[in-house]
Amino acid sequence: MTHTEDWPAFIKEHFGGVPFLRFMDVTVEETAKGRAVLSLPLRPEFANSYSIAHGGIAALLVDMAAGVALRTLKLTVVTIETTTVYLAPLPLEGRVRAEAKAVHVGRRILHAEVSLFAPDGSLAATGRGIMAVTGTDTGVYSRKD
Repeated sequence: MTHTEDWPAFIKEHFGGVPFLRFMDVTVEETAKGRAVLSLPLRPEFANSYSIAHGGIAALLVDMAAGVALRTLKLTVVTIETTTVYLAPLPLEGRVRAEAKAVHVGRRILHAEVSLFAPDGSLAATGRGIMAVTGTDTGVYSRKD
């Protein structure tokens, strides 16, 4: 199968190899048109001064999940703005799960909503990603691994 036959599957595979996502140990679990699910293992290294996960972990997942969801639309995008609303602390064990979906697809601006779930399945944060369209995604990238 070529990447043009199942674009969301291609994006899932592509982002599985992106160096920063690999470094953070982020897994792209699911993709569909306008949707993505990512997860990240919570580790002691992510602790803030209260011994829970630093809020930057949630913000990072909002940006990543929104970006992956919007890339399934066969567009290249860059982040304009993300917002994260913290609802509950994340522990330093288990996996946090981010579910993103496109909610507005314009010619130049895209919006995604993201829900972050704690390891116990409870809603820990919500967020939005606003991205600028920079072109049509061809699936041809130059990257040094």
